[in-house]
Amino acid sequence: MLRPVSILAAAVVALSALAVGAPAASAADPGTEAQFVSLMNADRAQQGLAALTVDPQLTAVARNWSDTIERNGGLSHNPGIEGELPAGWTRWGENVGTGPSVASLEAAFMASPDHRANILGAYSLVGVGVDVTGDGIIWVTVDFVALGPGAVTVSCTDSNPAPEPSHAAASGYYVLGTDGGVFSYGSAVFHGSVPGLGVRANAILMALTPDHAGYWVLGSDGGVFTFGDARFFGSVPGTGSQITAVDLKPTPSGHGYWILGANGSVFAFGDAPALGSLPQAGVHDSAVKLVPTPTGKGYWILGGDGGIFTFGDAVFHGSVPGVGVTDPSVSMASTATGNGYWVLGADGGIFSFGDAVFHGSVPGIGCEDATGVELAATSTGLGYYVLSSDGKVFPFGDAPGFGDPSGLGVRAVDLAVIAG
Repeated sequence: MLRPVSILAAAVVALSALAVGAPAASAADPGTEAQFVSLMNADRAQQGLAALTVDPQLTAVARNWSDTIERNGGLSHNPGIEGELPAGWTRWGENVGTGPSVASLEAAFMASPDHRANILGAYSLVGVGVDVTGDGIIWVTVDFVALGPGAVTVSCTDSNPAPEPSHAAASGYYVLGTDGGVFSYGSAVFHGSVPGLGVRANAILMALTPDHAGYWVLGSDGGVFTFGDARFFGSVPGTGSQITAVDLKPTPSGHGYWILGANGSVFAFGDAPALGSLPQAGVHDSAVKLVPTPTGKGYWILGGDGGIFTFGDAVFHGSVPGVGVTDPSVSMASTATGNGYWVLGADGGIFSFGDAVFHGSVPGIGCEDATGVELAATSTGLGYYVLSSDGKVFPFGDAPGFGDPSGLGVRAVDLAVIAG
């Protein structure tokens, strides 16, 4: 059912309508809103168009209107929107819709000429507001804006650090460079680095011991370097295998670790249980991250396409391909309960599943040029950090900022956070 208002403002009901008397909608749903932004930017990228930047003011406008249309039980456009837009706007558009899923709504928008024109239009900013009813029906408002010359928008600088930092969430962190150099911030204590050993290696990962008094550094060949109280339990070259290593994760006791290969193979050392691998499961996919469950009796493996594979007591809560996104994924972090997880896209976008709460993303604060390489959650689960390849550390939610090596010309590959 289409009720177009104009080429710049059209309404669509996708696949199903809201039933009379449906449960009341929830408050704003940032995770679902982020999924809409990711799908729209993927559609724009396919047409060679620049990504839209999420604008906080537009997001607030869109959220308020989604509240209104859900409460009224019907689709309409915001008649007062021009008085609510960011200063300096020259052109605007609006899509509103209701339906059962993000993917179905985006598909319906793209199938409608008016809505497609908005998504692929000459806009630079976007704001998405989502209400989700108790039975899972989505009400969405998408507002688009083009700005004139000289207009000021949100930037990386004025949106960082996060607005609600808490030192109970994290007390410091380490940043690892590709040469194995280690940079420490906050309470993080320097225990040594690969270059300090006189070794030249392509470092890809560091992991902290449970008491934070040491760390392991993983080389791309699966070699393991130990510092502080980190103990050596074995390495991939020591098994006679030749792989490209992509991750190392310690067990809860710190008396063992798993090493993940790019082909999804898993090597268990010390007290780490061997719970399976992608090749053993008959899966032929590239792997980028292994995340243990809180018990240490299971783990998730993240594929390069955002697919999630579970082993042991790890539970599946959703995946990036499952929400219709095809962009590459680079990292993943579990919530403290193990009942959810976040997935990081290569553009710094964040996807939340299960009880993981969305706290923001790198594209959402106007940093379109940043390349995400690592995601680390705070100990409270109320925030996280995103590390970009230039060494910039972006804190979100309750994550406090302690500095970063972005001004040193460092190529960063990993971030390890010390709990508060």
